[in-house]
Amino acid sequence: MNRKSDSIKSDSLQGMKPTKIRINFFVKLLVLILALSANLNVSNAQSPKNGTNCSKVNAISKVGSKVYKCAKNPYVKPTRNTWTLKGCLTAYAMWKDAKQQYEDWIDLAKLAGAEGEKTMQDLQTSITELEDTMKNVVCKRGV
Repeated sequence: MNRKSDSIKSDSLQGMKPTKIRINFFVKLLVLILALSANLNVSNAQSPKNGTNCSKVNAISKVGSKVYKCAKNPYVKPTRNTWTLKGCLTAYAMWKDAKQQYEDWIDLAKLAGAEGEKTMQDLQTSITELEDTMKNVVCKRGV
């Protein structure tokens, strides 16, 4: 009976070895998958740049000397919440204000004659240059 019991133990040990190997294999595979997914998450957590997606509105992130805010960038399409330089949002607000003031003052400038019209043309040029700078530099995707 001793031989039979040794034989049963031997058979059961042999049967367990493949199971242990499988378990060991799956554990290692799981660890590898978790390690790779953690690595992918780290690489996807890039530092913010203009136009990259963000999820929490009004969140602020500072990268070096640049400050980004999670908001709708007026010059990045499609419009959705993206990391936007805070300076872009400030410049856009100033541009909208200047454009509105230009609309308000244009009729009064005509009353001032040639000098008033020249001043308004200079103001229009400044407003246009500000918008070009915002589109191509400050608010540009990837800055």
